Amino acid sequence: MARKRPSDVPEETARILYLTYGHDAIHMAELRCTELQTAGDEQGLATWKQVLEHVRTLAAGSPEQRASSH
Repeated sequence: MARKRPSDVPEETARILYLTYGHDAIHMAELRCTELQTAGDEQGLATWKQVLEHVRTLAAGSPEQRASSH
C-alpha cells in the first residue's frame, strides 16, 4: 500500500470528514483548530487549518450547501 504524501493528508482528512458529517464538518474542523490553538500545538494547528480550508471548499461545491444558504 502506497504511503500518502504529507501534503495529501489534510485533503484526504477533509474529504473523509465531509463525507461523514456533511456541512457539520466545518464546525468540527473549527473546533479542532481551537483545541490545538489552546494546547499550543502550532504544527497541528497549521495542519488542521489546511483541513478546514479543504472542508470549506468541499462544502462550497456541494449543491446541498448552496441550496441551504439562500
